[in-house]
Amino acid sequence: MAEDIKSPVFPESVFEGTLSNWLKKEGESFKQDEILAEIETDKVVIEVTAPKDGTIEKIIIPEGTTIKSSEVIGNFNVGENIKKSKSISKKEKANQVTSPEKTKNKSEPKSLNFPKKRI
Repeated sequence: MAEDIKSPVFPESVFEGTLSNWLKKEGESFKQDEILAEIETDKVVIEVTAPKDGTIEKIIIPEGTTIKSSEVIGNFNVGENIKKSKSISKKEKANQVTSPEKTKNKSEPKSLNFPKKRI
């Protein structure tokens, strides 16, 4: 069953914004908390994040359209046809740990060979 994707509640002094960018296309899967779209206001860019894992069913409001707070901008299917998403959520990015192999300086020698001391 399809659920609505709504624009977030705008800050008190912001009345409308422009849906500037869809980061996901129809049929594309996403994970909870992944950014789906961006809304530009005169003061700030607001991110529309996924409330649950799902797949974009329909984009109702196209890019460049002026929208209001809590307006339905698209629909998604919950948990259906979830494929491994290429982009990762903010939470996953924050939790990622870079392995020492990747951060190791390539100019470092693999082993240190000191000359033998003569007596």
